[in-house]
Amino acid sequence: MTVWRTTDGEGGPESGQRAAAPRYDLAECDTALLRVAASSSSPWLLMAGEIDVSNAGEVARALGRARDRMPGDLHVDLTAVGFVDVAGMRAFSRAARELDAGGRMLVLHSVPFHIDRVFRLIGWSASPGLQIHCRSRA
Repeated sequence: MTVWRTTDGEGGPESGQRAAAPRYDLAECDTALLRVAASSSSPWLLMAGEIDVSNAGEVARALGRARDRMPGDLHVDLTAVGFVDVAGMRAFSRAARELDAGGRMLVLHSVPFHIDRVFRLIGWSASPGLQIHCRSRA
């Protein structure tokens, strides 16, 4: 059995303790269709619901605010996202290109298989500054 330990390095949790999960204390968007929660103290966004042309602008604004709030790469957890249309994918692709211009990346985590597949079919999974991490299995 392999045991993985995650720490924050110097000044972080003692060896063997898990680093604290981000505390999502900002509601960037909260509608019937989509909820975007952010952390004021880490570069993470948590999205839940559906992303389409009606809220892609809100997604883009949330990504921009998170980019401006924290240095380094921006991370987005898509575990609870059930649908993303082309307008939503375009928002992610544009944010990734903007981050790439500053030497940063947009890292998408737990991308559902069907969304990952469309990203790859369109070719936007190869957008500069975009990394799809923790791909779901079919």
